[in-house]
Amino acid sequence: MKKLIIAIFMLIGTISMVSAELGVKVGVSAQLGELEAKGTEKSTDTARGSASKTAKGLFAAGTYFIEKDLSFLPGPFGRLSVGYDNIAHDLNLGSATNVRKSDLTSKAQGQLGVNETHTNEVRASIDGFETIYATLNITDWLYVKAGNVTVDVTTKEKLEAGGSYDNVSLDGSVVAIGYHNQFDSGLFLRVEYNDLNIDGATLNNKGTDTKRSVTLGDVSGNTTKISIGKAF
Repeated sequence: MKKLIIAIFMLIGTISMVSAELGVKVGVSAQLGELEAKGTEKSTDTARGSASKTAKGLFAAGTYFIEKDLSFLPGPFGRLSVGYDNIAHDLNLGSATNVRKSDLTSKAQGQLGVNETHTNEVRASIDGFETIYATLNITDWLYVKAGNVTVDVTTKEKLEAGGSYDNVSLDGSVVAIGYHNQFDSGLFLRVEYNDLNIDGATLNNKGTDTKRSVTLGDVSGNTTKISIGKAF
């Protein structure tokens, strides 16, 4: 996907070289908002059952982006731009711990029941948060945006029952509305409101405890982004 994106930008850049300006914008952003998600741990073993938790948390990140306008296209299509945005650092999603008791009763051997305590811990981080998007300039200062989001989640587990969970890539979408102010020097300032919705996924334990799975529901929320950059 990244190679395809780079190729598209190179093609667009070649076409637009006939103009005095490249029509390329680069910049950095800081964004802050709140995201909500629901996670469920489930086991087909009825003795273990399932547990769910819904959490809200602040989302803060720094990103960089590059855009190419399509001003060489006719009519209203000339108000479009395409862009690529990526978070410039990993995001720590924190950790979750639960304690379960297992009944070691052996009725066949006539032993007394013994409860053993098992502690399970899962840590997760985001090491890739990419957005491919298109913007439409409503006016010289007002624009709307829509794009596709890809999130790479890495998990690290310590499971007493053994096994582990695979890393996962999640897909989603973003829509936004923003204010753009560009100066004669080419420097510009943006303020943008984003609405995010990222699809969830279910992961099965791939080790000894194959009856267990975890499900992350859809992640949704809103962020406000402030950007500075340079137009060429």
